[in-house]
Amino acid sequence: MKQLEGKVAFITGGAGGIGFGMAQVFLKSGMKVIIADILQERLDEAERILAQSTNRDYHFIKVDVTDRKAMAAAAEEAERVFGKVHVLCNNAGVYGNLPIETASYADWDWVLGVNLGGVINGLVSFIPKMIAHGEGGHIVNTSSMAGLIPLPSAGGLYATSKFAVRGLTDSLRLALGAHNIGVSVLCPGMTRTHILEAEQHRPRHEARPVDDAAGADLFNPDMSDGMDPVELGERVLLGIQQNDAYILPHGEFKDEVQGLFDDIIAGFPGGQDIAPGRKLFEDMRRQATAEAKATIKND
Repeated sequence: MKQLEGKVAFITGGAGGIGFGMAQVFLKSGMKVIIADILQERLDEAERILAQSTNRDYHFIKVDVTDRKAMAAAAEEAERVFGKVHVLCNNAGVYGNLPIETASYADWDWVLGVNLGGVINGLVSFIPKMIAHGEGGHIVNTSSMAGLIPLPSAGGLYATSKFAVRGLTDSLRLALGAHNIGVSVLCPGMTRTHILEAEQHRPRHEARPVDDAAGADLFNPDMSDGMDPVELGERVLLGIQQNDAYILPHGEFKDEVQGLFDDIIAGFPGGQDIAPGRKLFEDMRRQATAEAKATIKND
């Protein structure tokens, strides 16, 4: 999408951190923005900050992305307020700073429910509407550099969810090209956000027992050293305009990712005989993928 002025964006986790950075940049570009968030205090703070904005085309919705009915209602509200939604940013996320080897069912349900389930709920709520209006659009799903590179024990749940978002987004890009809907996966590194505070807002039914809180601070960096969310939002805006498959704002990871993919390539055997039927199937799959990629527009 080259022309974004006047278009409507819906951003989950939009009242703080990366989501609010996107919202500010989108508004500056002349877009209309729905800012959705689960925390009323952050919505109130975002409203206070945006009161100084020259573009007042914004609207706030308090919503839990894990609540399917609430997300469907939010999609309807967005259309009532601003009309057709063209840009969807599934950004809401939590960081489960919990040892993967001792994680409980409740731990897994919480992290995957928000980070993966929230993305799915956004897609199911908005994609049919975006296809129906026929004006094209763009979807940005927030993964993480932890969706490209593995994390140690304390980040294992988070990395699992973010690898899943990355795979979902890669496939979705192939599926929506024919509808003139671009799809990007956003993989940020350290950014000034509130994500490490997520445990404080965890639902009671998924909370860890008090005596099981050991390890909750295994990985707790100083987020004040992170990238400015507005700077990141500008990179997202460019990624939408260029229809980038991957939006990678943090250059410090480039060599590490290259090393990881070198390790992957090194794992393949050489000089292997491939059964004809197996080769035929994979050739057909590659052809289908190539045809799907051919529908993706970058103009």
